[in-house]
Amino acid sequence: MEVERSALKTGKWANLFMALAGLLTAWLSRSDAMLVDGLYSAVNFISAIAAARIGTRVGLPPTRSRPWGYDFDEVLYVTFRSLILIGVLVFAAVVSGSKIWTFFAGGEVPELKFGPIAVYALIIIAICLSLAVNYHRAYRKTGKRSALLKTEARAALIDGALSVGSGAALLSLPFLEGTILGPYVPIGDAVIVLLLILAIIWQPLAAFRTTLADLAGVSAPGGTYAKVARTARDLAREKGYRFHRAAVLQAGRMHYAAIYLDPQAPVEAADIDAYRDELTERLDRLLGSTRVEVIVTASGRLAKEQAKLPQ
Repeated sequence: MEVERSALKTGKWANLFMALAGLLTAWLSRSDAMLVDGLYSAVNFISAIAAARIGTRVGLPPTRSRPWGYDFDEVLYVTFRSLILIGVLVFAAVVSGSKIWTFFAGGEVPELKFGPIAVYALIIIAICLSLAVNYHRAYRKTGKRSALLKTEARAALIDGALSVGSGAALLSLPFLEGTILGPYVPIGDAVIVLLLILAIIWQPLAAFRTTLADLAGVSAPGGTYAKVARTARDLAREKGYRFHRAAVLQAGRMHYAAIYLDPQAPVEAADIDAYRDELTERLDRLLGSTRVEVIVTASGRLAKEQAKLPQ
């Protein structure tokens, strides 16, 4: 949709600027924290390119090569984006850990230059806040159904928080001179990086866990399942059918529902199609985009041995 594409396009170029600015500032200031900030923005830039392409494919009808459509592309995107961010943070932890090790081993650690950091921090904070607001506004306009926009809004806030935390902490390091912590100022930015990593790594880990469950075919949340089952049961009762059960999956903004029915009387295939289409319409209004398949069966219950399999 146009709102999503416009927001992602704006974010793409903003993140490219922030990535280049972060890497330049890291080189000028010799700061690992600025390097992490720049790499984080670089990941956001590359992700925005992928997100824009995926956003145009989500919701397209099934094809011969993609019989279930393209909806899982969104889940794949969020999954791999989370993995890349985790990789960047692990890399940053290794770099910072190496600097701390060098310092305590008696090696030489480059002296920080704080001028470029102050300028960079102010600019990046303003950009990140603007991006987060823009993504969130677009997310609301799309009915809060775009996992792409939700992920990017969180990423912009994290990037802004990273800039605020690292910038403020780094600029406070000169004030430690002459105190008991003065001798450790050269590794102050490395310690700050490690603390920031501990604070933000849970977000990509949580996103990875959620999307991994979607890819594994884990049932949709209980609330979503209950809405599908109740709606399918009510419509089946109206049609005179017997509702057995529903199987519900979620892939990003799309839901998949398999409905097991016993018509209990001879029916035309067109009658089942009418049930499917009417249920799809109701679920679209209730949950958002939903793909419905109806399985006609005399026994739709799970076998006891299946029901007892480990979850």
